[in-house]
Amino acid sequence: MSDMANASGRRAQQAGQTAKQEASATADRARQAAGEVAGTVTEQAKAVTGEAREQAGAAARELRGRVTEQAESQTQRGAEVLRQWADDLSGLADEADGESPAKTLVAQVADRGHRAADYLDKQGAEGLVQDLQDFARRRPGAFLGAAALAGLVVGRLAKAGSKTDGSRPRPSALPPSQGEQSLPAASVPAELPGRGGV
Repeated sequence: MSDMANASGRRAQQAGQTAKQEASATADRARQAAGEVAGTVTEQAKAVTGEAREQAGAAARELRGRVTEQAESQTQRGAEVLRQWADDLSGLADEADGESPAKTLVAQVADRGHRAADYLDKQGAEGLVQDLQDFARRRPGAFLGAAALAGLVVGRLAKAGSKTDGSRPRPSALPPSQGEQSLPAASVPAELPGRGGV
């Protein structure tokens, strides 16, 4: 009976050891699998992060390229408009009679307009920005004053442009009949209403 109890105890002990070894092996396999999963997740996260960084960089480069292209296009357009104005002023100065201070002033403004248009053509948007940054570093007070003046001028031009509707402005303080009579008859061109030319 004791042999049987010993045999049973040994079998139970062996079964316990076998179960312990199996549990240990299972735990090792689970740890290994968890490590592999964690490694895969880490690699995938790195890949996704790298891809997102690449895509963000490509988008930023594309946006920078588009902005530069638009700025260059606007600079070229500005140079063309400036050159056209300068040409028109040169034509006015050439057609003027004699040597008057007004003719000299118009010729000087036309010359400066041509030089400014040439500068814009040569430097482009990037050169213009670089020169503005250099000027702002050297003379910040003058730069801020010029920027404020330019903002004021642009604001006035925009305000005046939004108010014009093609009709002749009337003085607001005078009734319409007095406003029309305030100009001498000789100063009103013949093609305007009220002069019999239409």
